[in-house]
Amino acid sequence: MNDPGNTVRETIWLGGLRDEDGSKEVEHNLIQVDGVKDVAVSLDDGAVTVAYDASVISGDYIRRTLNSLGYSPYVRY
Repeated sequence: MNDPGNTVRETIWLGGLRDEDGSKEVEHNLIQVDGVKDVAVSLDDGAVTVAYDASVISGDYIRRTLNSLGYSPYVRY
């Protein structure tokens, strides 16, 4: 059983996210990653919000995955 205390929700802005096809590509690829619970892409903001189990996967791994898809991920502080 998953511990809800390990769930992290992180918003990552994506350089290069321009259209609905890119949005679908990001959603399709991230939701398949073990530990990812939810993916929501906002084309208006050029960002993706990912909910994931931090005991299974790291935010860094998610950003590297986005980079491998051809996007430039960054986190605003």
